[in-house]
Amino acid sequence: MAEAATGKAIRILMVEDSALDAELITAQLRRAGLPFTFERTWSHDGLVQALGAGGFDVILADHVLPGFDGDAALALASELAPEIPFIFVSGTLSEELAVEALKRGARDYVVKSRLQRLPDAVVRAIHEADERRRLLSVEAELHDSHQRLKLITDSLPALIAYFGHDHRFRFANNAYVEWHGLTPDSLVGKHTREVIGEEGFAEVQRHLERVLSGEKVSFEMLSRRSIGEPRHAQIDCVPELAPDGSVLGYYAMARDISELKLAQSLLTASNASLERQVGERTAELHRSESRLKALFESSFQHQNLLSLDGRIIDTNSASLAAILADKDDVRDAIYCESAWFADTPGVPQVVCAAVDQAAAGTASRHELELRLPTGKRAFEFSFRPLLDHNGQITAVVSEAVETTARRQAEEALRQSQKIEAVGQLTGGIAHDFNNILTVIAGNVEYAKMLTDRLGDSAGNSSRALDNAMKGVMRAANVTQRLLAFSRRQPLKNMPVDLNVQLRGMQDMLQRSLGELVQIEMVYSPDIWCVEIDPSQLEASILNLAVNARDAMPEGGRLTIEVDNIHLDEDYTAQHPDVPSGQYAMVRVRDSGQGMSADVMTRVFEPFFTTKEVGRGTGLGLSMVYGFAKQSGGHVLLDSTEGVGTTITLLFPRSATALPSVRLADDQALNAYEAQDETTVLVAEDNDDVRAYTVETLRQLGYRVLEAHDGPSALRLLERNEANVDLLFSDIVMPGMSGWALAKQALGQQPDLRVLFTSGYPRDIEASGAVGRNIAILPKPFTRTDLARSILGALREDSPAHAGSALN
Repeated sequence: MAEAATGKAIRILMVEDSALDAELITAQLRRAGLPFTFERTWSHDGLVQALGAGGFDVILADHVLPGFDGDAALALASELAPEIPFIFVSGTLSEELAVEALKRGARDYVVKSRLQRLPDAVVRAIHEADERRRLLSVEAELHDSHQRLKLITDSLPALIAYFGHDHRFRFANNAYVEWHGLTPDSLVGKHTREVIGEEGFAEVQRHLERVLSGEKVSFEMLSRRSIGEPRHAQIDCVPELAPDGSVLGYYAMARDISELKLAQSLLTASNASLERQVGERTAELHRSESRLKALFESSFQHQNLLSLDGRIIDTNSASLAAILADKDDVRDAIYCESAWFADTPGVPQVVCAAVDQAAAGTASRHELELRLPTGKRAFEFSFRPLLDHNGQITAVVSEAVETTARRQAEEALRQSQKIEAVGQLTGGIAHDFNNILTVIAGNVEYAKMLTDRLGDSAGNSSRALDNAMKGVMRAANVTQRLLAFSRRQPLKNMPVDLNVQLRGMQDMLQRSLGELVQIEMVYSPDIWCVEIDPSQLEASILNLAVNARDAMPEGGRLTIEVDNIHLDEDYTAQHPDVPSGQYAMVRVRDSGQGMSADVMTRVFEPFFTTKEVGRGTGLGLSMVYGFAKQSGGHVLLDSTEGVGTTITLLFPRSATALPSVRLADDQALNAYEAQDETTVLVAEDNDDVRAYTVETLRQLGYRVLEAHDGPSALRLLERNEANVDLLFSDIVMPGMSGWALAKQALGQQPDLRVLFTSGYPRDIEASGAVGRNIAILPKPFTRTDLARSILGALREDSPAHAGSALN
């Protein structure tokens, strides 16, 4: 009903002392889409003042007010503004008090625990008020019409009268005073023969019988008058017919022919107006009755009416749809043993007890999770007694609101908040750690290069430096996993054929997993293209495969399957963070030990592991989760203890074609040598990283300028003698990010080459460059990594010239 309301704003006078309840009421009305304005008061004087100002469409009043109650407010509103519908909105109003309030003039009542009913109640009350005003207007118009008719007939010289089926007067005009010396009031109830005599009645009787048979009769007669000479008059008699065709009475007019025609026309028009008004009022009564009958069936709540012994009297469509039944299937059945509760252990006893309590006069609420023919669903049930006008309990009402979607959304929100909080923490740690590792890796590599020049005299120093570099690389791998979980690692997305990618991993997987694990690869001939980082995909699959091997210590079967899948809206409704659409999937299934429910809730947390101390970091599955989410995909987990585990990676389908196999070409990089006149501008806020980078580039033969932030770098670019060929900038810097620096720099020098670096590029998304082919050197980087990336960025055909990607 609320949806049927017009767009005109409803003016609401709210008599409510609780600001919170007022906010809940207005929130419910807004949720229903009702346009409205409201004024709130909670005192006698405030209500009098507001009603005096007028202009309200409906009054919403609490029943309990400080120093003032709802009954008094109703009485005051009935006195000062009876035309405004009055609705109680209260948490304390009982059924008996509500019935009494309705008797005293309230249009409806809404319990605050059922505010979802309020919008319909408001719209219905306003509509009924409009109908009452219209009906009063019609009745007033009808009364005015009767008065005008009497005035008209009294002003005419002709005799005008209305007779019942028994020929007795029901109405007569003032002309009878002149003609017969009788007032209209004295004529009412008299028989025609008493006025015109037996002889006159005998003369007209045959004409009147025709009138009573339904005919319109016109005849002439000699009419005697109380004073003066008899007057020859033409008599026109018109019967009044009921809707079924029977004659209720007739109108008689005696006058000159010309006057008769005029009076007959007026009377006919008056009859038509009366019949139309009666018909309209009857039709409106039928519509009102239909609305009341439809209210029960149209409710979105599950509603059941029960006898005092707990048997079903009636149930609405929403409740029947949940168990796929008809009314005839459940009528007179015991409610607590019906299909709503029979398949859920323990629930029938709870419902039986609640029905018994309600039959004894005690209402109750219960949150129940039911196994229904339509699936497992959660509801909030209420059981309350139904009282008659004497306060006697006549039945029990069961109402239920489904809470399945709300519970699922709450659980999804809790999980998302937990993972997001841990992700922010791990991402921040990785950022600082990468800067430290960059300095360590570069200096270890430089020390190794100097040691190698000493040859055999270096002794074990070279081996120690090799081990140190391996430790740095392992630490860098840990930070990359942290960044993967927090969804902040820079991905090098490109079109990927999952079939080709997995075929290339088959030999490596077989060597890694050993002979006890039997591997089965299932490919899809029509696999869709996806845009992801292939190296991260390989790392994820390898992590999943190693975890599967550890779950099968005595050996087993590992199946890796590639296929296409479409997620519809029914599935995404259960997983709000996953949009519907087309996905390509990689499913890794093992026959191992499986996981318990508790382990499954924590399996994607970083550092969580079920392995003993010294085996694994607990970052494998968290990295897989972060990689899938950052790639726009999703991870599905299904595991049963003693049966095995299945983990499915979903990646959105790409509109690009599947890539063709291309050979890497590193010769061009090797052929490029640094030129003495090549100038590199280094923008880095970390002093140690900047010092290491500048020193390394100068050792490689470059002319180097350095800046500790973006504005300093821009000032260096403005110098005419700078002639900068390449901007090497950190992405995350205080004040001005690397993206903003590159945009302004390219505005000054469109031919400038750009190379970015970062250990935690948080604002890649904000740049709008996600997935673009922009060169990024991830931290930590070694001397070799830096040299190769600088050469690649300076190549003539390098995509690192990022002007189009950044603008």
